Amino acid sequence: MEVVAETLPATPKKLDHNQLIQEIKDGNQQSFRSLYNRYAPLFKGIAYRYVGCADVSNDMIQETFVKIYKNLHTFSFKGSFEGWMKRILVNCCLEYVSKQKKIIFEPDSVLADQSVSNWELPVSEMSAQEIVDLINQLPDGYRMVFNLNVLEGYSHKEIGEHLGISESASRSQLTKAKQKLRDLLKTIRIYSAAR
Repeated sequence: MEVVAETLPATPKKLDHNQLIQEIKDGNQQSFRSLYNRYAPLFKGIAYRYVGCADVSNDMIQETFVKIYKNLHTFSFKGSFEGWMKRILVNCCLEYVSKQKKIIFEPDSVLADQSVSNWELPVSEMSAQEIVDLINQLPDGYRMVFNLNVLEGYSHKEIGEHLGISESASRSQLTKAKQKLRDLLKTIRIYSAAR
C-alpha cells in the first residue's frame, strides 16, 4: 500500500504567493510548476482522505491544478491562497464522490458527544498512514463530515450546504464518526472506555 503523507516538502525559501500568482498570470510555466511541486504532496494526502484511492487522488490533484490555473484570475487576495486552493481540491473530491456513489447519511439522532479519554497508548505514536487508514474505514457519510469539519475546519452550516444535509444532520454524522473512530481504536487497543 502506498503511504500518503500530508507533510510539505522542505523548500529553500518561502513562496511569495503574490509574486508567484502574478508570474503565473504572466504565463510563466516554471512558476506554475513550482506551485504544483510545493502543494501536490499536501493535496495528495487530502484527496486520499476523501476518495480513498491513490490513483484517483492523483486525478483529483490534476483536476484541481487545472481549475486553479483557469480560475487564478478570480483569487481576490482576501484570505489565504493555500486555503483557496484547498477549497478547490475539496470541491473536486466532493464532486467526484457524489458522481461515483450516493453518500448514505444515517438518520439524525441525539447522541451525546462523549469526551475522548482513557487512552492506553497515545494516538501520537500512530503513523499518519495508520490514522488515514482508520478514517478511511468510516462509512462515507461519517468520513465526509469528519474530514470537512475536523480536518478542513468547515462549519456545520457549510458542510450542510456542500453535502445537501441539515446542520443537525452534519453534527449527528460527526458525533457518530467520532464514536466509530473510538470503536476502531478500541479494536487496536489505543482507546479504553473503562478506567
